[in-house]
Amino acid sequence: MATLEQIIDEARALSPDEKQKLRQALDRELGPVGHTNLDSREETFVNRLRQKGLIAEVPLRLPDDELRRNYKRIEVKGEPLSETIVRERI
Repeated sequence: MATLEQIIDEARALSPDEKQKLRQALDRELGPVGHTNLDSREETFVNRLRQKGLIAEVPLRLPDDELRRNYKRIEVKGEPLSETIVRERI
């Protein structure tokens, strides 16, 4: 049986297309590391984007509770953006 180092060396020798196929196979084998919460249609769409080389991975989605807990408002001084837009349209 090949050692991990031998497998890594063989992976380095692969063509870019073969490396992409290896990555996809490993991703399928390992499963999601975090929560992506994709339904089957989204998963199909994401897989097509990966195959075309448009994306490498889908960012993990944080649970709503974690988002709310870490949310911090930003104080902005001056005229509200909506008022600036209305004023500049006139």
